Amino acid sequence: MTGSINDVCPLCGKGTFRQVDFGEQQPESREVQTFTCGHEVEGARLETSDADRLTVERRTSEETVTPVKPEG
Repeated sequence: MTGSINDVCPLCGKGTFRQVDFGEQQPESREVQTFTCGHEVEGARLETSDADRLTVERRTSEETVTPVKPEG
């Protein structure tokens, strides 16, 4: 992943990173990082489309699933 994920909560220094959420995934939605201590840290807005500022997962073609053809 890229972005500004801290393994340790930047607010208390005790919790560890649990997940990242983008809410409703609208341009104005913010990235929210959740830590095991319960703290949530807001990040950049999706409208920035800046992979260096957003926490994004990168996958190689070997890690993707083969598309399934629809029935019918």
